[in-house]
Amino acid sequence: MENTFISHELEEMRSQINILKQQLEKQNIINDTHIRNSMKSKANDLHKTIRGTVGGGIFAILYCPICFHFLGCSLPFVIVTTIVLAVCLALTIRQNVVLGRMDFSQGNLVETAEALGSVRKHYIQWTRLAAPAIIIPWYAWCMYEFIRLDKPGGIVILVCATVGGIIGGIIGFSINRKVVRKATEILDQIDELQKDVI
Repeated sequence: MENTFISHELEEMRSQINILKQQLEKQNIINDTHIRNSMKSKANDLHKTIRGTVGGGIFAILYCPICFHFLGCSLPFVIVTTIVLAVCLALTIRQNVVLGRMDFSQGNLVETAEALGSVRKHYIQWTRLAAPAIIIPWYAWCMYEFIRLDKPGGIVILVCATVGGIIGGIIGFSINRKVVRKATEILDQIDELQKDVI
């Protein structure tokens, strides 16, 4: 009789443990889905931001060389400006393509983290290294071109170009910071999901 009672209690405990396990599994699935949806939403924000910079880059490639040509800048300056803008645009498009291929709903989190980490690293390096290495020499050359023109209003054009460059630099820097911040948030969420799995 006592054995039957103990056996019955053990069965009841096993049943309750199974119910608890099922509830925990459901909770993990809900958490996983919620975090993946949040990552997808942040990735969509990133995608829109980068697409906006692609649009700005296309406009710059069309506008700047024509404007500099009509202002009378030298042909080498116009060509180098066009090449620099084209390379910047190509790199931005590449990052957008990498981001667009990520599958946050069902994809492998390790692969997604690696790809997103490379996008984040690109934007950090761009802010620290590439932008100053390109902008400072290019701006010095631009100043030389405007001073060399020796036209009435050349100083006004130079001042306007400087103000426009500063505004553009601030906008570009804030976009880069936004991309890095969002990518970091997504990578933190991926890390959180991977810890839950372990």
